[in-house]
Amino acid sequence: MNSTAVPRGASEPFRQLRALRRARKLKQEDVARKAGISREAYLRAESGQADPRMSTFLAACEALGLEVVLAPQHLAADVNAFIASRNGGVTAASMAGQAAGASAPATAASPGGFGSGSSSEGHKPV
Repeated sequence: MNSTAVPRGASEPFRQLRALRRARKLKQEDVARKAGISREAYLRAESGQADPRMSTFLAACEALGLEVVLAPQHLAADVNAFIASRNGGVTAASMAGQAAGASAPATAASPGGFGSGSSSEGHKPV
């Protein structure tokens, strides 16, 4: 596996956190320290080796300067458009290397406007 590949087992939200972490040139240790969790716990969550608690996900989001926002699925495209309008046109999908507007997400993480796609837990980050 090359260094930019995301492990298959990683949940979609952590795939996106990994993409954002790398885009910001942060190490796993940096995010884990800011989140108040061990590097090993963060590594397992990001790589899909563990199914982390919601509190771990929220702590990692906060460490990356993101706020998780829940939105009805039918409004997800509008939420993404609003975030992009306030974030210099950057969408969650573009930050994760996906086609913009690829899917209708149900939650948003901002101010980075990060997230898109689906997770196995039935939640879709924006």
